Amino acid sequence: MYFSSPLIHKTLTASMLMLASLSSSASSQVESPNEQLTQQRVWFVEHEQKAKKASMRQINQWRKTHGDYPLFPYVELAYLRNHPYLSNKQAIREFLHLYEGTALEWSLRHPWLDYLAKKNQAILFLNDFKPTSDAELNCHKLRFQLQIGGQLKDLADDIAPLWVVGNSQPKACDPLFDKWADAGLRTDDMVKRRIVLAADGGAHTLIPYLTKLLPESEQAWAKLWHRVRRDPARITRLSSFKSTPDYAAIQVYGIQRLIWREPDDAIEHYQQMLNRFTISAQALDEIHYTFALALASKGHEQAEVWLKRIPRHLKDSKIVHWHLATYLRNNQWQKVVELYQSLPEELQSLSANKYWYARAQAQLGETQSDTVLQELAQTRHYYGFLAAARTSNRYQLNHQGVEIDLDIMSRLKNAPSAKRAYEFFMLERFTQARREWYQFKKGLDKVEQANAAYLAYQWHWYDQALRGISQAGYHDEVSLRFPKAYEDLYQKYSQQAGIDLTLAMAVSRRESSFMVDANSSAGARGLMQIMPATAKTLAGRKFNPYRLFTAETNVELGTEYLAQLTERMNGQIPLAIASYNAGYHRVLKWLPEEEAVPLDIWIETIPYKETREYVKAVLAYQQVYELFNAQPKDIFAQIVNKKVVKQN
Repeated sequence: MYFSSPLIHKTLTASMLMLASLSSSASSQVESPNEQLTQQRVWFVEHEQKAKKASMRQINQWRKTHGDYPLFPYVELAYLRNHPYLSNKQAIREFLHLYEGTALEWSLRHPWLDYLAKKNQAILFLNDFKPTSDAELNCHKLRFQLQIGGQLKDLADDIAPLWVVGNSQPKACDPLFDKWADAGLRTDDMVKRRIVLAADGGAHTLIPYLTKLLPESEQAWAKLWHRVRRDPARITRLSSFKSTPDYAAIQVYGIQRLIWREPDDAIEHYQQMLNRFTISAQALDEIHYTFALALASKGHEQAEVWLKRIPRHLKDSKIVHWHLATYLRNNQWQKVVELYQSLPEELQSLSANKYWYARAQAQLGETQSDTVLQELAQTRHYYGFLAAARTSNRYQLNHQGVEIDLDIMSRLKNAPSAKRAYEFFMLERFTQARREWYQFKKGLDKVEQANAAYLAYQWHWYDQALRGISQAGYHDEVSLRFPKAYEDLYQKYSQQAGIDLTLAMAVSRRESSFMVDANSSAGARGLMQIMPATAKTLAGRKFNPYRLFTAETNVELGTEYLAQLTERMNGQIPLAIASYNAGYHRVLKWLPEEEAVPLDIWIETIPYKETREYVKAVLAYQQVYELFNAQPKDIFAQIVNKKVVKQN
């Protein structure tokens, strides 16, 4: 296997040397900040808390001695947030005007509006209100508009969208909603729409309350929605359903949930539903799409039947993936070719579809497959690397550095918002740092955003550097998008665990983008996104899960866990990667039990999209990191030449 050309290595090395120079410069600043700045940081941490109980006179005195510190506005904010009184109206308005459009604005505007609402200050509230997605504040605004002479009928179009939602709204909205309903502006159709929203993805516990708002003749319909939400199999009890469009809608909803739970029952019920109800063409398309997706992802024997029912105009990348996967599972290579040739041009152009088309042609002995693979091999992603491995082409990084404008860098670095973001970052208050940085970048053009990404790298703020350069549209700035973040830690603990450094970094790149304080909705934490339960198993029962936000602890445990999974999967790295995401026992269930399956096909047919894309990404990222090395490992040669089967 050949690797990227000397020219690419040369440009990549130049970028990395430049970044190393920036990083080295930043390190001296980070490790030895001037004494005044160090003292100001200590002062800020102490006085931000004191400000909550201070006086405006005290704030003004502090301003004389520390007003030049970038985070001083947060000291003033701490005072004003805790004293949002009419006596401070002028100071609050001056603050809101001065910091309009920054992360500071709504940190004060929200409590100020809350205070004005509680004090029933209608005019002041409306003067200082700004458009927001906050339902409670919007309800207050409409209530005050009524209070100063507005008419319900004129505000009805603003009130209805606040009420017709799938979840409960704040109690502060109740008086407004009561007046609106008492005026006869809430219709039965609105109630029914809200019931559908509550049932279909909203808070179904809201349905009993909404049911009582309907005429008695409509309440059976509402109750049936609730039952089907909790148990989609209820749609098979046809005696409960009238042959009307309202009841047909429940059937359409229910059968699309039932196909995922009990596919055979859903297939059997489908024809009975058609015989009993009039289903629109659009609803039928939705049902067919869901059936095809569910059955194909489950490997059901009838998957192909339903996949063929999807009309051309409804085919998207998701349904095409599972159509391909169905044929790949059964080695139906001719059908893979025919499917590809039937696709619209925009779907044919997708790398995944191109790869499998070429792969199928190769299996069928067609020579033109090499042309497609040669083209794919020029790209930097999972399928490009697969194609390069199959054709003995060089892996291409396609790195293209971005020219740094020192004037722009200086201007960005000295912007007040950027200074505040940097100070929060240095204080390890990462959430506030990101809020400031996000608001700051909103006002930048693409060139400025790219320079801001380099600035973030200079600060060792790796997650914002790599995300920022991508958001700016510079996707080929490989050295910034794949930083060697915390390299010493990864080197130490990957070596200790007996795994490749590049694998550990690739997992972290996918898991957290090197965000030290990353915290997923499922509870995974830190650089390598470790679950607290996993950490306790690895480190002992008394382990404090907050330690997972410490880079060294996280990398130590993450590399150890990855090593354990690799060992349990007999050294098969793709299976270990899948296990890291989905769990060891789940991955075991996905392995073929009898005949071994080529590894690229197994990856493509992983049932969970999240895990499937995760494995592809980590493997590609690992290859990228390998190409930074003088003697890179060939990760993808192992994929195209291996098969997997469950080991007894």
